[in-house]
Amino acid sequence: MNFLAHLKLSGDHEKIMLGNFIADHIKGNKIHHFPQEIKDGIMLHRKIDYYTDHHPAFIQTRSRLHKKYHKYAGVIADIFYDHFLARNWDDYAEISLSHFTSYSYGILLRNYTILPRKTKQLLPFIIMQNWLASYGKFDGLTRAFDMMARRAKNKSNMEFAVDDLRADYELYKADFERFFPDIAAFCEKELSILFPGEEWETKNRIIKTTKLDLIIKEREAEKAKLEEIQRKKEAKKRAKKIKEKEKAKRKKKKSKTDALLKSVEASIEKQLADSKAKAEAAVIPKKKAAVKSKSTRKVAKKDEVKNTPVKKAKTKSSTSKRKQIKKAASEAKEKTYSRIKSINEYTDKSLESWKEVSKKYIKRLRTSKYKQ
Repeated sequence: MNFLAHLKLSGDHEKIMLGNFIADHIKGNKIHHFPQEIKDGIMLHRKIDYYTDHHPAFIQTRSRLHKKYHKYAGVIADIFYDHFLARNWDDYAEISLSHFTSYSYGILLRNYTILPRKTKQLLPFIIMQNWLASYGKFDGLTRAFDMMARRAKNKSNMEFAVDDLRADYELYKADFERFFPDIAAFCEKELSILFPGEEWETKNRIIKTTKLDLIIKEREAEKAKLEEIQRKKEAKKRAKKIKEKEKAKRKKKKSKTDALLKSVEASIEKQLADSKAKAEAAVIPKKKAAVKSKSTRKVAKKDEVKNTPVKKAKTKSSTSKRKQIKKAASEAKEKTYSRIKSINEYTDKSLESWKEVSKKYIKRLRTSKYKQ
């Protein structure tokens, strides 16, 4: 149904345009009775249909419509693309749309006798309602879809297609703008095979030169932009990998340092424990000796008291002697306690100094160049 696009994609070759236009009304290989150029036009039409069905932009358009329209989604997409071509005709063609449609109708009328029966039946309606140009307006599209919905064998819902076009107009337009330059380049290549040589270059051209140059520039700019985005992504990935490697290296180094610090701390704690044990070992015999001397003195005093003859009356001399003994014992006791106290103070002081030294050493390991 996208007659305008097929005519446009035929270049400036009348017979190719004729074959491209009637191809939908000819089944299989029933083309032998046509002249060679018309047969080439029919085959070009079939190649265009195949290329279109496999183009990513057209697939995207069709898939967007498929949920609601099912098997009619492709037909609706074809007509949408004819709408965008008619609406933006001046961007792609060097002659006006009205001139092109008049020229196309003239070709069909001049060759009316060789047209297939279906094309003959349809041609009066195409010309009277100006189908080629009417798709450029929403009224023309609505009329076309209503007619197709009435003729469809099953429930097609095609009468609602214009509403979907309005709702997602920019999305469908973007699909068409991606698709048409590619199909035009494909057809130009096919026409250059059919009509090789410089004298055919102008007739083989589909899109006008200025627009084609603009499209090429836009494509190159888009490609450069995508490449730049890709480069940035790759650079970001590389930076992330380097960062992860450095992080792993730092983690490994830190674990080694922590292990070293732990071993040093364990060694210092062991040394402190050994020093404390030695100090305690040195103090215990002295305490035992002091206790032993005290108990010896007590025993000696008892024996002395026991052996002293009991007197009925206390004399002054015996009282003073007892006082002297008591004083001597008190002095010995005080002397022993002071000595034990000094030993304990020395031990505590020694342990504190060891701790300070250890702290300073650990701090220096953590904060200075020795960390390496």
